[in-house]
Amino acid sequence: MPRGVTIRVAGPIDREAILAVVRQAFSRDGRDGQEEVDIVLDTWRLEATLDGLELVAVENDSVIGHLLAASGDLGGREVVAVAPLAVSPSHQGRGVGSALMTELLRRAEESRYPLVALLGNPAYYGRFGFEPSAPLNISYPPVGEGDPHFQVHRLSAFNPSYTGVFTYCWERGSADRETE
Repeated sequence: MPRGVTIRVAGPIDREAILAVVRQAFSRDGRDGQEEVDIVLDTWRLEATLDGLELVAVENDSVIGHLLAASGDLGGREVVAVAPLAVSPSHQGRGVGSALMTELLRRAEESRYPLVALLGNPAYYGRFGFEPSAPLNISYPPVGEGDPHFQVHRLSAFNPSYTGVFTYCWERGSADRETE
């Protein structure tokens, strides 16, 4: 844990600061971070965050990091879905993201979830025990079959019956809106 940083459950009072951190973290190389901001907003609108698993990193009463853990669907069963993990650019490289992920995995294990799924850099997330999903017969169609960027971290409640197609909560919400 970086010195002076605390990890706690996010609350409604943090939302403006969370959106600012997410936008800053994903605004680079000609991107404005709006896609990630929209993911956060859609997840909140759907009330799909998992109790005790949306986390913020705070330093001197300021939110400097955020990890959104929400309901994901894997073959009709609920699993933990992470997106996004964001750290303010001025605090990146100091272990804030690692502290958020470590705390999330601890809490997800304690809550007896079977797995945590995410789309991200295998070199970064592999050090937390994430592995490509394809060998476990878990797919995420938007990235294609076998893409190593879609990964899962198996927790102690995992069993081999957890297979199938994965969907993020905001994707289910989009499909629901399209059928209305």
